Amino acid sequence: MKFSKYFLFFTLTLLFSTSIRAEEEQREIRIRVVVLDSLKSEPIEFATASVTKIGADSPFKYALTDSKGIAEIRGIIPGSYTLKIEYLGYETYLKNITLAENRVIDLGSVKLKEQMNTLNSVVVSAVGNPIIVKKDTIEYNASSFKTTDSDMLEELLKKLPGVEVDSDGKITANGKEITKIMIDGKAFFLNDPQLATKNLPAKIIEKVKVLEKKSEQAEFTGIDDGEEETVIDLTIRPGMMNGWFGNVSAGYGTEERYQAAGMVGNFTKTSQLTAIANINNTNNRGFSDIAGGMMAAMRNSSGMGNSMIRMGGATMRFGGSGLTTSWMGGVNANKDFNDGKLKIGGNYLYSGSDRLEENKTFRQNFLKDSSFNYSEESVSSSFSDGHRAALNIEYKFNDKTSILFRPNMSITRGSFEDTRDFWTRGGTGARINEGSSISRGENNAQNFEGDLLFRHRFAKPGRTFSLNTDIEFSNNEL
Repeated sequence: MKFSKYFLFFTLTLLFSTSIRAEEEQREIRIRVVVLDSLKSEPIEFATASVTKIGADSPFKYALTDSKGIAEIRGIIPGSYTLKIEYLGYETYLKNITLAENRVIDLGSVKLKEQMNTLNSVVVSAVGNPIIVKKDTIEYNASSFKTTDSDMLEELLKKLPGVEVDSDGKITANGKEITKIMIDGKAFFLNDPQLATKNLPAKIIEKVKVLEKKSEQAEFTGIDDGEEETVIDLTIRPGMMNGWFGNVSAGYGTEERYQAAGMVGNFTKTSQLTAIANINNTNNRGFSDIAGGMMAAMRNSSGMGNSMIRMGGATMRFGGSGLTTSWMGGVNANKDFNDGKLKIGGNYLYSGSDRLEENKTFRQNFLKDSSFNYSEESVSSSFSDGHRAALNIEYKFNDKTSILFRPNMSITRGSFEDTRDFWTRGGTGARINEGSSISRGENNAQNFEGDLLFRHRFAKPGRTFSLNTDIEFSNNEL
């Protein structure tokens, strides 16, 4: 009787919560607007359209216009709002609107008037302006996007319109992959964005800039060589400058799962120093696993990739993607000397992972007048670790002549072992066939690269002289 009461209470609660969600979804409003230039009637891309509750200081919801000038603001609830549409170099459009229960509201076209005497060097950022677009740069005001004190940079990026982070940690902005993350214009762990996204606290970030960065050679000579990359440049909150700050988190859960991470940093106008560390067994790497990628390639070449044979009948599979324990620790530093004539930056990272996966498969097959059962047990394990280090040294003799040296090295090792046992039993339980397989592999690799670049710009525009020398050494032992 008591169980029946609990079951009835649980059912009513579930139905009530479901009806509330359905009602909220029914009440949700979407606003659609097309933003155009008032003179040319051409669409304005990356304009910010936001709605702010009357009396509030920060926007409630917002969206960016696409290449057709269309912005669709989702998740609005009934109420009175101020619609604000803005784009750098144009007059801001404001309109008070009252929204009732209507799923989609089309406001038609809004034409923005170009501002006169706009200064390119002046950028105004306010609480009501979460996004600013200027030439080839999109700037996000981090305080306009809600995050918790425990969120990492990755969680902040997921909330930015136009920015996506997939399950593997790959970042794209407006369809272009982010290849590098910088802090105040200086590289952070060079070409591994995940070291920033998974280890930097979101609360220390003031602005996120997405920009098309030209190659260092193009920036020096002023001649576009077509080698652009999409990067993110972070601005640290002023309160975090000129002092030490840090972040430590740890957790322990069921099935002996644990996670611990920490970072400490010191930032000034001329120097940056960051140390990060992370260890967990929750399948959440805080870095790009180079040696692990080598192991995957070796598995594929040895024919031990994932496969399944369909034989009909019922199938049961036990297991999953395995348990990965990963760890890492690293240091990143940048320093300007002699009023910026000499710039030195570098980083070191040690990282590793240990993975174990166990699977059991049982398949029952029914024929016309008999049946047989297929069973399989497999165990897959892998280990990898490695050291990575890089240095960037630039010296400017004057504003026309400089020399750049960029060495980097990596030492990695890894191993794997895959075992598989399988057998088939007839309807009477007797074994019809059985078999087993085992595959092992090891890898050790060392790599060193160095790039020395001398550059001189002559007085006549477009005249430059460059001398570039590359050194490369690699050794891969399978």
